[in-house]
Parts: sequence; structure tokens; C-alpha cells
Amino acid sequence: MDSRQTHTAPSRSRAAFRSVGGIVMAASLALLTLAGCGTTGGTSSNTTGSNCPSTATQTSWQLVTPGKLTIITNSPYAPAEYPDPNDPTKVIGYDMDIANAIAKQMCLTLVINNTENFDSIIPDISGPALGQQRYDMSISSFTIRPDRQEKVDMIPYFQAGESLIVPPGNPAKLTADFSSFCGKTIAVQDGTVELQELQDINGGNNDSGDPPVCKSNPIKILHFADQSVVVQQLVSGSADASYQDSPVSGYYVEQNSGKVEQGPVTIALSPEGIVVRKDNAPFETAVKAALNTIRTNGDYKTILTHWGQLSSAYPPLGS
Repeated sequence: MDSRQTHTAPSRSRAAFRSVGGIVMAASLALLTLAGCGTTGGTSSNTTGSNCPSTATQTSWQLVTPGKLTIITNSPYAPAEYPDPNDPTKVIGYDMDIANAIAKQMCLTLVINNTENFDSIIPDISGPALGQQRYDMSISSFTIRPDRQEKVDMIPYFQAGESLIVPPGNPAKLTADFSSFCGKTIAVQDGTVELQELQDINGGNNDSGDPPVCKSNPIKILHFADQSVVVQQLVSGSADASYQDSPVSGYYVEQNSGKVEQGPVTIALSPEGIVVRKDNAPFETAVKAALNTIRTNGDYKTILTHWGQLSSAYPPLGS
């Protein structure tokens, strides 16, 4: 799935995503209202609809809190998950709307928690004993990767690639070939596969599978916890490019019209997954069923269309 253009690294998934501190903030969100067995505004929803599962069935899901779907995400990473410009205490984005639609199909109230430490998400879901976990699942632009699948199950729901943002005209003449990065200054977010790739291109541990083509003329890597700060390095002229997932590139190009432009795509689309525990099969089955329902009833398409991400549907949607 991970076809490169001029790169020769083995097939593997792309975005790892975000880490910095360890502060977790609970956020009750008002999200896009879609068809389902309940309605969600803030943290309230109707969980007694005629199509709702029985109490026994919901009990079998081993939820953190009965009647609630408690998720964890890592913001900001627009347009997938990021603070609402009108209310920074809320997190919005296509991931959050998909989570909301899934919760409705399961007749649960959605509760969203936001962490500054992306790397803590999988341990927080998989580490504690079942019934003692802090979160039921995560939807946070996680690429499906074998190392993650050793710890958690990942339900495919979206696909994204990787690309650069560059100044108008791409004065550094960067291409999809990583050798063009050598000697350049590139900004990137902490905790991402993109950062890992740049480090390996410079001669790092080769965790990403990328050859050290810039070892003798290394990339100057500017890395920050906040993606908006990453892009600001480019806007201010401190970097030749920023490197991130393609949907994120598109968002910031639109937000900085005339100041930056879309650069080369380095990695083609590959699947991202909803993170769930390996030892909670009834819950995983219910999430998969809910995701399938919103795909077939049109809610999934509505969400992606709303966010301009229809081409990233996974599996791809018919016309």
C-alpha cells in the first residue's frame, strides 16, 4: 500500500503522530449531528432508541463507563482533530465526527479526552487489565503498522499519505526523492513517522526503513510539538519545507493561501485505524458494525464530504 515514487524503502505505514507532555484534558464536545439511534450535543445522547442493543449486550462491551463511549485523541492535527477556533476547550475534525457517528450507532454518549502525549495512547488503552482501562478506543490518525498491531487491534476507517508544504515556487527545489532533502531545513511535528523518516535519512536508527541518503549532508530538522508551530517555521522563512500527512498539508495550505503551496507527495495513501484492545472482542465487533452502518447509510460520506476528505475514504467509496 505504501508505494513511494523514487524511494526504495520497504512497504510500511506512514503517520505515527504527536507527542509532547503528559497532561490529559477531558473535553465534552458538540459535534456534527448525524442520523442514529440517539442525538449528541455535548455529552448527552438518547440511549434508549428502538434499535439500541440490550443492556446485557452493552455490558459485554466492558466500557470504561456504562452508557458512554470514552475515547482519547491527540490534538491539534487539523483537519483530523484540532481545537475549535470558536471554543478551544472543544476538539473538532473529521475523526471526531466519525467517532460521534459510531457512538450514536452504538447508542452511547460520546466522551472525548485530549492528550498532549500521543505516545501514551496505545499503552493507556492496552496496558491496564480489561475493565480498568482509561479509554475504550482511540481515533487519532493512527497509521496501521505491524508494531502497533502487536499491542492493539486497528480498525481501518481512513487513508492518508505524506507530503511537503513549501514556499511559493518551491525555491529549494524539493522533490519526492528524499535525496533532494539533503542540506535543507525541514520542519516536522514531534512523535511522527515523518520525523522518524528525516532522522533516518540523516543516518539514524533506520526504524522507518529509509536509507541514510543525507548522512554526509544532513537535513536540518526543526521539530515541535504543535503542528501549527511547524508550519509557522515555513511561513516565517525559517524552513525550506514542512513535512506532514497529506490531509494536514492541504488544510494548512488553505489556511495560508498565497504564503505556502502544496509540495511533492512522498508517500501514497495508506490506511489508518481506530485503536481498540485486543482482548475485548464484543466491543470491537460492535465498533466494526457501527462503522459499517455509517458507511452504508451515508453518514460516513457526509462527514468526509463536509471536511473535503472524500478521496481519503477507506475503503474508497463509489461515486
